[in-house]
Amino acid sequence: MKIGIIADTHIPELSPVLPARIAEAFRGLDIILHAGDVCELAVLQEFQETYTLTFAVHGEGDSEAVRAYLDEKRVVRFGERRVGMIHGHQAGARSRGGLRRLLGGPAPSLPEYLLAQFRDEDVHAIVFGHTHRPYVRMHGGVLLFNPGAALPGPDRQPTVGILDVGQRNITGKIVPL
Repeated sequence: MKIGIIADTHIPELSPVLPARIAEAFRGLDIILHAGDVCELAVLQEFQETYTLTFAVHGEGDSEAVRAYLDEKRVVRFGERRVGMIHGHQAGARSRGGLRRLLGGPAPSLPEYLLAQFRDEDVHAIVFGHTHRPYVRMHGGVLLFNPGAALPGPDRQPTVGILDVGQRNITGKIVPL
């Protein structure tokens, strides 16, 4: 099963519309996961109507309506595989210093923080956003996957991701837009 992964669309804050290349990147996919900072419910409606079934979590940049509609974290099942979803802003900052302030002690790394959020869920992958930086690495047998940001920034190109969920494993790749 091929799953499109997107995060940090920030519509209409950073752009009035989604980049047209997203349609090409997500063509023929079974499901899309949005890892937060959708910003407006209309963006989720567009994903559902234009692309395919979409699951999402909210981020700190989302409107009150989006936060009321979406959970802060969730687990989605694909056969025997489970994928945790969280935006990542719950860590308090993009840095270890922010985590240290939030947790009042030695700061865990972002991977340690994410794994702790789903410790009791037995997930095979965790999809997250917030940092606007692509990240694809295994940690303790769990794939941590950040597709980066869907819109360009001053020092980054826009990216999305694709998860390939098989019976025995989950792999991910970053797709530049």
